[in-house]
Formats: sequence, C-alpha cells, structure tokens
Amino acid sequence: MATHFSTNNSRSHYHSGGDLRGVGWELRAGSLPPKPQEAAQGAMPRSRAGSPASTEGTRSDMSERPHPTHRRSSTTKQTPITKTNLKWQVATLTIALHCLLACDTPIPPVQYTDITPQTNITFTHQSGAAGQYFLIETMGAGAAFFDYDNDGHLDIYLVNGFDLSRIYAHPINLAYQSSAHYWVEKSGPLPPPASPTYAVDLTPAHGVVVAGNALYHNNGDATFTDITQQTGVGDQGYGMGCAVADYDNDGHQDLYVTNFGPNVLYRNNGDATFTDITAQAGVAAPQWSTSAAFFDYDNDGQLDLYIANYLNFTVQTNKICGGYVKTDDRGHRAIGDDTRSYCSPDEYGGVADVLYHNNGDATFADVSIQAGIASSAGKGLGVVAWDYDTDGDQDLFVANDGVANFLYQNNGDGTFADVALSSGIAYNARGEDEACMGVDFGDYDNDGDYDLFVTNFSRETNTLYRNDGERFIDVTAAAGLSRSSWSLLGFGTNFLDYDHDGDLDLYIANGHVLDKVALFQPGVEYAQKPQLLRNDGGRYADVSDSSGAWFSRRQLGRSAAFGDYDNDGDIDLLATHGGGPAALVRNDGGNGRNWSMVKVVGKRSNRDGVGAEVRLTSGNRPQVRQVRSGSSYLSASDPRLHFGLGASRRIERLEITWPSGLRQHFEDVPVNEVLLIEEGEEIARQ
Repeated sequence: MATHFSTNNSRSHYHSGGDLRGVGWELRAGSLPPKPQEAAQGAMPRSRAGSPASTEGTRSDMSERPHPTHRRSSTTKQTPITKTNLKWQVATLTIALHCLLACDTPIPPVQYTDITPQTNITFTHQSGAAGQYFLIETMGAGAAFFDYDNDGHLDIYLVNGFDLSRIYAHPINLAYQSSAHYWVEKSGPLPPPASPTYAVDLTPAHGVVVAGNALYHNNGDATFTDITQQTGVGDQGYGMGCAVADYDNDGHQDLYVTNFGPNVLYRNNGDATFTDITAQAGVAAPQWSTSAAFFDYDNDGQLDLYIANYLNFTVQTNKICGGYVKTDDRGHRAIGDDTRSYCSPDEYGGVADVLYHNNGDATFADVSIQAGIASSAGKGLGVVAWDYDTDGDQDLFVANDGVANFLYQNNGDGTFADVALSSGIAYNARGEDEACMGVDFGDYDNDGDYDLFVTNFSRETNTLYRNDGERFIDVTAAAGLSRSSWSLLGFGTNFLDYDHDGDLDLYIANGHVLDKVALFQPGVEYAQKPQLLRNDGGRYADVSDSSGAWFSRRQLGRSAAFGDYDNDGDIDLLATHGGGPAALVRNDGGNGRNWSMVKVVGKRSNRDGVGAEVRLTSGNRPQVRQVRSGSSYLSASDPRLHFGLGASRRIERLEITWPSGLRQHFEDVPVNEVLLIEEGEEIARQ
C-alpha cells in the first residue's frame, strides 16, 4: 500500500513547506518571507552615535501631569497627527547630520559568555516527558531576576515541572492500536472554549521525587547559593512562569508563580523568608496559566494582577497526534511512533484570562468579567502592560497562540476594550493570525512612542509592529527581521541596548515544540540557536555569530530574563531550556560605552513605580523607557530602566512621569551610575 500524507483538521499554527501532514495540525505551505522594503516604507533610519555634553550641577523641578478633561469612548481612540512622508525625510536628514557630527568611537564586539559552571547554579528543568506527549511538556519554564533581599544584587528564581512518567490516561481519540500503529479518529470540528468552571490540578504520581522551583541568592562575587528550602518558595506544582512585584507596597519584592493547575502567591516577609498567601489573597486561578504581569490599571497605588491562560487541555483529554501514513476502511488514521508528536493547540479550546484587582488589604478580587477581559477566544502565552496611547493609564497586550492577539485599551473606568483589530495588532500584515509566544515593547526607532515585538512559530517569522501614532504597522520585512526568523521558533525576547550605542537591539530565545519537526517542516530543527539582532538605524542585523560561543549552541530555548546581575552597567541574561539546564550568560564589553540605569520608588504611585515613564536626552538623542512587570515569555526581568549613551558623558535632561500624574525633571545628570529616584525627591546614587 502506498504511504499517504494528509491533513487532519482545518487550521493550525503548525506550518510546513514539506509534504508530510499530520493528525492534530494543518501544515499550511508557506512561501519565503517577502524581501525587505525600503526604509521609507518601514523603519526610520538613524545614527548609532552619541555626543558628549559638558555642563555642571544638577537641578530638578516637579509638576502635575494634567489629567484629561474627557476620556475617549471604549471603542474610539484619540488620533494624533499622522506622520507624513515629509516628516520621515526631515527626520532622516537630521539623524544623518547628527551621525556625521557625533559618531561613537568603535569598540570591540560585545561577547556573551555562559558563566553558569562557575556560579554554583545547578538547576535543570524537568519537562516530565515520558512518551505520552502531554502538551504541557513543551511550554515551560519560567525565570526571574529580582532582588528579594534588597542587598543591591539580582537574585534568580527558576520554575520547574516534574516527572510525568507514571501518569497515564487513555487518549480520547485512540480507536485501537496495532503492533505498528495507533489508529485514531479523524478530528472533528474545532473544540469549544473552556467552560467557566474549567480547572485543573495535576499532582505527581506516588513515589515521584519532585525537585520543585529554585531560588538562588546572589553572593555578589559571581557565585550563587541555593536558598530555596530556607526561604520557602520551592513550589512543587507543574510550573510554567512567574511574575515579580511589591504588591503590598512594603518595600519587598513578592513572587507569583503560574502553573498547570493552581498558581501560588508568595509574600516576601522581609527576613529572607516567604509565606504562601494564595488562599488568603484569592489568586489561585486554577487553569493552565502561562505569563503574568502586575500593573496598576486604576492608578490607585496598588498593583493589580493579570494572568494569561492558555488551553482547556487536561491529562484526561490527551490525544495522539502526528503524521499519519494510511487509513482503514472506517476512516481511522494510522500514526506510528516514528511520526507521533505533540498536538497542535488547535485541538483544544481557549481559556479566559484573569484580572485580579488589588483591594489593598492583602486580598484580590476577580474582576475579569466586569472589566471585559474574560474572552475565551484567546490562547494566551505572553502579556505586557504599558500605556500605549499615552492617556495616563495602563493598557494590555496579550500574545495569543494561533488566534487573534488582544490589545486591551484601558477605558479609565475599570473596563477595557479590545482594539487589537482596529489598531493593526491582531494579525500580521497579511491578515493572518500567528502562533505568538513572547512579547516586549520599546521605542526601537527613537521617535518617542512604544513599538511592539512578538515572537512566533517557524515559517511565520517574528513580527515587529511600529507605532506610527495612529495605529501599529507590521514593519517586519522593512526592519530586516523576516529571513532571520523564518526557520526558527521564538519564545523569550527583549528589547535591550546590549552595546550601549543608544538604540534598542533584540534578543530571542529559540527552540521548537515538535520533536519530529523535520518531518513536517524540512530544514527546521528541533533544538535551535538563540539570536542577537543589532539595531542599525532601524534595520536589524543578526550579529549572533560574532557575539560569543553562547550563540552557537542549539537548545530548546524557552524563557529569557534580562538584567545587570553583576552591576557593571550592561545587560546580562538568564535563559531556561525545555528539559535542560538554566544558564546565566554575562555581557562582556557592553559597558565599553557609557550608560545610565534608573531605579524608581513610588510614594503616591505604587512603590515599584510600574507604569512610570523616564525620558532621557544625552548627546541630543532622546530615549524613553517605561517601568513594567512582565514581558518576554513566562519571565520577570530587572525592573531598573537601562539606557545606552554611546560616547555621551552627561545626561542633559532626565524627565520622569509617575502614574500619580507627578512630573519631575533633572538636568546635567552624570553617567555610568545607578540613579535612584523616589517620587517627589531629588536623584540619589545607589
């Protein structure tokens, strides 16, 4: 009998240019990504240079940001003036002139060095994979940089799964099994979304030893100590990700862990211990949760909590999926062990996300329905909060897997409206949904507003959305990002100025979810290399091969957290890998140019200053950052705001706008220091 390769269901995020088709996904044949367009059609070119300033003294002033006298409706956004072609041309000429007058002195290429062996970090993620192909095995694991003990050094938290080998449930689509094949039912219509009562609670089988999550204390000498047991944060659920924030404004960073099953909130007691207060706080969210973010959506000074939920998968609804090779006379399809793989998310329905309002008394209230975010149409993996429309309150972007993304515009009255479609961010430029994983925002073109970057599935390309003031424009091809990501599957990501030249570069953790992906997408690998993309005037160049041996390793990259763990001024990274060891990777040479780092402390605003915006001008180059909790994929990064300053020796002006509405500005600020700004106070140096 001839071997047949065909598709089983109508749509999925698993794409292929090959012939093998599978039960559990559709492999849409993809064409090569479009060739990059001219810069005038996409990203604005600009210099990679800075210039020195030389004035003395520091002064500040404070003013209240005026609150809007009226707010937009829940479906209509105020529209600024459109950027015209003339504006682009003038901006381009201005930047070119600036480059001629003030270019940096070249520095050697920055190298990223894996220093894990010398740090005493021995964590290895347990995916639990044991041949059952449970979908949860493909998605972990999270990580965080945070200073739990306020000693000025970033500590490390790592999220774990556990061994699934003794857990079994009969696959619901298995009709019968022969010696060589699993014979499965043909998939029916797409499954319905999860019911409002959907919940899961996976526990390890009897006798299984669970390593649990891990907290490593930064000793300040490039070594770490495992302090999980004494601090009490070794949750033993099947972990996904984490978020960090001082939710109770007591000056200590608290920790939220997302799981396949009930989540956990650990309150930092301030004495090097934590207490599990999940039940008291009412934030268990017992679904399949992935990324989470703390943010103050109602500007009451208390950090609220948003949780992205994924699929209504359970162990009891597991299916057998993969490439089938023949059918029987009853329409059953044969899948062998050599073609079996993980199911597509399209085999399962979505689960509504959760928004918890912080009541200010160590409890939270589930306001998902009244806030308008309880849509079960999503399959959330990444989330980030920021004030995208600059109206003074925090909005939300949710990266969904294989369905339209969400952009929840904050209406200022406790409700949100999904404006992703009208804002150009629900789909890519071709109107296609993508398998979105990780996300970050930043002003990559230095035009004063925040753009968005989303990592996606192989044969889709990652997506860069430029904020043009009216809406978001997919400029992936114009920015040179299509071909570099075409054969890769991206997860964790971050905008960062790794070389301190004054613009935002990109890091991407890559690794596939299909162990037999080469059968379905020829030329695509399971283990993949991470990437470092340098911003060259609004277009990105892949500099991975010249940035250290770290970028030559093929791994199952998942989460990535970013921060200056050694306080030398440049951005290091913490990487996790599905079923593999975590890695601490040091930036060597990024501080060859000047820099500034800003730590904010709110008083009227939430103490972490989440939502505070810092605008900095150095060498006549403006830059902007916003404090956030949550971004990338399943991870939490250093909350301090980092700026690369090139050759500039002073900061001419630094302005901060707080969530409370207070504005402060400072002039003639020194560089190469960590600046501490408390709301309403003068700058201090850490």
